[in-house]
Amino acid sequence: MRSTQRSESMHSFFNKFITRNSSLIQFVKQYDNCLGSREQVERESDVADFYTVIPCTTKSSIEAQFQHVYTHQKFRKVQAQFRGKVNCITRLTNSALGYSVYEVGEQVSSLIFNKFVVTYDSLATQVKCQCLLFESRGIWCRHTLSVLSFEQVTQVSPRYILE
Repeated sequence: MRSTQRSESMHSFFNKFITRNSSLIQFVKQYDNCLGSREQVERESDVADFYTVIPCTTKSSIEAQFQHVYTHQKFRKVQAQFRGKVNCITRLTNSALGYSVYEVGEQVSSLIFNKFVVTYDSLATQVKCQCLLFESRGIWCRHTLSVLSFEQVTQVSPRYILE
């Protein structure tokens, strides 16, 4: 989120509890109510995550691995990447000593493809995509998932599952 979006989101959240005409005492009480409400929502979300399971959308064992470790909210984001993988075409461009470079074309419209470079080191089990989704959001992108599917990788290294 941009900083303006973040502050607008917080303003709308606090506006449910605090008005412009609130006294200092009312502000403190309402702020406590606000925090309590937010804590309650988090608790309910934790319970839902613990007692329910979102079904996998693919037969991928990697998706199943993510299903067991991520919260529902994070897993839905991962599933969006698995669904987006169907629009990707993976092509090996260079390979030497277990280190491979792939070009992944992602179809964004009927005639437009965006191209991404993904590197895969099978010896060190490391993968990196040019789009840097993992580095920015902590989940693998559809381009990386496409390469791992191409390489027939079935398990994710623990270093790629963030707490």
